[in-house]
Amino acid sequence: MKQFEYVPEITSELNDKTKMELRKYVLEYYKSKLKGKEVVNKDTGITIHFSMTSGRKTAMGEAMYQKKAEMIRILPELVENAIYNNFGKRKPDESQEIIGYLNFKGRCKLDGKIENIRIAVQFQKSAKFYYNIEINMIK
Repeated sequence: MKQFEYVPEITSELNDKTKMELRKYVLEYYKSKLKGKEVVNKDTGITIHFSMTSGRKTAMGEAMYQKKAEMIRILPELVENAIYNNFGKRKPDESQEIIGYLNFKGRCKLDGKIENIRIAVQFQKSAKFYYNIEINMIK
């Protein structure tokens, strides 16, 4: 099993925010600092694009919680250092432009505690890759 060579570290800044406040923060941060950027994943060598579609989906179209919102500040580092895990097929109701998903695992340290992260990268026929991120939640 591959080991994580680098684990980004951050401290919480978004305590006591509502879900809507977290969504707004993520969207604004993404628009101002990440939109249009690209990162090369060290494990696969693929270039992953930070499109506004991915940013909107992260902020508005999925589950939102504080840990996930905090990760937006180190998203490029997470994507760059994530380790490839497996391939997931396109869902039947998704666009034919989507080939499938490259699933990655990542780690970061939030407030001194290691968090395990799942990053799905959408692989499209245009040969472009777009990210999606979730933090593993222990129930």
